[in-house]
Amino acid sequence: TISVNFWQSSGINAEYGHYPTNLRSSNMADPICGIEYETISEIEKDCYQVFNSQQFAFACLPLSVVNEDFSFEPLEMNQYDFDWSTKVLGTIPDAINVDSPDSTVRSQSQILLKKNFKLACYIGVNTVLMNLREQDNSNLARLCAYHIHDSHGKPIWFRLKVHEKSDGAWKTWNKFLSNLPEHQNKVGVVLEIGETVPSDLDMKRWRAEVLLGVSISTQRFIPNKEKYPVLRREFQELVKYAFEHKAQVIIHGEDLHGWGMDAYQKYINHLYQSREPPSVYNEFSSGYEELLQIPLQPLKDNLDNATYEIFEKDPIKYKQYEEAVYQILLDRGSPVPGGEPLRQVVMVVGAGRGPLVRASLNASKRSKIPVKVYAVEKNECALIILRDLVKEPYFSEVTIIDSDMRDWQPPEKADILVSELLGSFSDNELSPECLDGAQRLLKADGLSVPCEYTSYLAPLSSRKLFNNVINQDKGSDSQNDDPFHMGYVVRLHNVYVFDKAKECFVFKHPNHSAVIDNSRHKLLSFTTECDIMLHGFAGYFDAKLYRDVYISTHPETHSKDMFSWFPMYFPLKNPVLVHAEETISVNFWRVVDQTKVWYEWCLSEPSSQPIHNARGVTYWIGLFS
Repeated sequence: TISVNFWQSSGINAEYGHYPTNLRSSNMADPICGIEYETISEIEKDCYQVFNSQQFAFACLPLSVVNEDFSFEPLEMNQYDFDWSTKVLGTIPDAINVDSPDSTVRSQSQILLKKNFKLACYIGVNTVLMNLREQDNSNLARLCAYHIHDSHGKPIWFRLKVHEKSDGAWKTWNKFLSNLPEHQNKVGVVLEIGETVPSDLDMKRWRAEVLLGVSISTQRFIPNKEKYPVLRREFQELVKYAFEHKAQVIIHGEDLHGWGMDAYQKYINHLYQSREPPSVYNEFSSGYEELLQIPLQPLKDNLDNATYEIFEKDPIKYKQYEEAVYQILLDRGSPVPGGEPLRQVVMVVGAGRGPLVRASLNASKRSKIPVKVYAVEKNECALIILRDLVKEPYFSEVTIIDSDMRDWQPPEKADILVSELLGSFSDNELSPECLDGAQRLLKADGLSVPCEYTSYLAPLSSRKLFNNVINQDKGSDSQNDDPFHMGYVVRLHNVYVFDKAKECFVFKHPNHSAVIDNSRHKLLSFTTECDIMLHGFAGYFDAKLYRDVYISTHPETHSKDMFSWFPMYFPLKNPVLVHAEETISVNFWRVVDQTKVWYEWCLSEPSSQPIHNARGVTYWIGLFS
């Protein structure tokens, strides 16, 4: 079946008018709990009572009353002393249904919706909240797009009721967004919690949406032993889920327990305060969620001091490197009975400010195997730090080499070649090319740390990531002409990775192939348990440093508390609705020429799409400075 909606509009934008843009924007990221008044008569006129005595962070107020004859009674704002722009969400009356099959209801609702939007702009309400029916909402999508455009980007929150069997809610939401012609970054969803909680699978799917709030009726609360309102365990978990995603909690309904409405707010605050403390990784990455970062190009550009500072704070990476060098030293340098330990030559290529040099010396001290360390670095600024470092007695066996590792002619060969050239997708910072060029520094039986690394891909859904790519500044960098043809380093948070990550490219060092070719191709297939929007692919890696010593960003083997690398994100320009049990196939290439390396990718199932980043026209990694 093919269905199409068609409208003829006549001056609809003119009815909105244009409103000042200098209103202070609403920052709803910090508040925890708001109160919703379902009728105008319920609204507490004393603003101090709401925000100070009851300690609610914001209030949801009905913008108007719509009577049976479609007459419009607006909220009389001069009766209330609210900070309208930062403390109020305006709610749209439920009687408005611009997609009603009844033509009279539909036409009158369209007029009333415009009036509510105009009123919200006039009184300075930055955000409106409206319920989304499980029906075709294409006309609503059209009118909301007009409002967002003509109000200079004022956002709209849409509320849907979810429960244990609420598959239709997500499908309604997804279809509505598909109808929205633009401004998807200006809308988000509020989940109204029904009598039962959604399934784990359903909540994973909502995780990928722009979840702005969780709405809870006072009817969901039960009395504890002291008759104080509390939530059942499963509802508590949903509230904590909202906190995890920085979503707001909206309380609505009557005081059913006799302690006043602030009792519900205090209980929500209690849940907020009793959260588990964040992990080292989560604490470090707070604020980076879904922030798109262009991958580093360490051969083309020298790293700055701040970047080195961040890398060196990682509590895990250098311990693992030290352990790997320690085990190699024991294997290669331990004395035969009655003999002396065998001195080992360690070359740290891409030494930066010296953390791997220190790790190698620590390994030598632990193993009691003497070492001679060469620290090879091309970054002139990092060399200043290294030269100061070797003035310390602990670094007396270290020689600083000012050179590109691929050009240096060493006075002796190395037993161990140590590097940290890995990127978020393992090879995306040209570790293979660098180490292939440097492996001539090794003895015939010399070892590389790392000795092997593997990249992985997994399909993901994330409305927020997709919106962020759309809004990515093009700037003046020629590599960023089309943001959908880039790979990004990103802290994945509001995402649903809906199948296990699969192996993509593998590299081993030293590489003893007769002809070294670092180009690669992989065809990977995935599936999904439920209908889902595919927005691209997450990239991870793991690296074998030596024997059983690994570092990993793979979700199943992630090195605990390691934060030096966030995953990669490879977007799809045209997201695809994938149905449950449907196959997803993606082709992924690593392409190499004489001056640069780049990735290309394209979807082949469930639908074919053009190749992203063909010929490296948008994103590439330079082989030379």
